[in-house]
Amino acid sequence: MSTSTMSTNAMSTDTLPTDSMSAITILAPITLAKGYTEQDLLTASQNFQRDFVANQPGIVRRELVRKPDGTYLDIVQFRSQQEMLDVLEKEQCSEAASAFFSVMDLSNFDPEEEMETYVSLETYQR
Repeated sequence: MSTSTMSTNAMSTDTLPTDSMSAITILAPITLAKGYTEQDLLTASQNFQRDFVANQPGIVRRELVRKPDGTYLDIVQFRSQQEMLDVLEKEQCSEAASAFFSVMDLSNFDPEEEMETYVSLETYQR
């Protein structure tokens, strides 16, 4: 999301919050693979949402955004640290996830690099 850029190998529980019930947000960067368009990404993202994300109760919300430089972010919020780890593990063997990741340029992706996570302190509603 791109959870593609989310590898459980890169998750260090030492850097995650001690309060395991805090919501966790990740900002997964996405660069399109050569030959793919934004429409391809949107289609793959919609399929991924329908076939994988919608079946993961640990995912609170997900948003795909375009950055000014033409790259993208997949913003994903999880209910807790443990639920994030559970989803990331399931993602590793998901055909829907593989199809989503196939439109991404992962040539600079290092699965051993630690992924940044953000702990929710407060959530405000309109």
